[in-house]
Amino acid sequence: MTEAEKRDFVAQIITLVEEAQDTLTDKGYDPAERLDGLKVKKQDADSAEIAQQEAAAKAQEATAQANQTLSDAYKDASDFADLISGLLGKDNELVRKMRKFRS
Repeated sequence: MTEAEKRDFVAQIITLVEEAQDTLTDKGYDPAERLDGLKVKKQDADSAEIAQQEAAAKAQEATAQANQTLSDAYKDASDFADLISGLLGKDNELVRKMRKFRS
């Protein structure tokens, strides 16, 4: 079963038992305590799902930010290397060493 199917199953069982509570009680079984426990577990599962979705969204944002800051740093380093290359010339030893890192 998928996560959505499991979530729906729990909700459906709660609804069905609530609707049949009188019938079950007439048969000598009071489902109230078990039903209350299942409702708490469903609420906990729903809260955990929300927390998971929020964490996933934050992870995506953090990844995007990390990629952007790395791109910014790379561009700055590349511009800096170009500046040094312009000042010292492409045959300078420092410039040759920097060029090796770009390939």
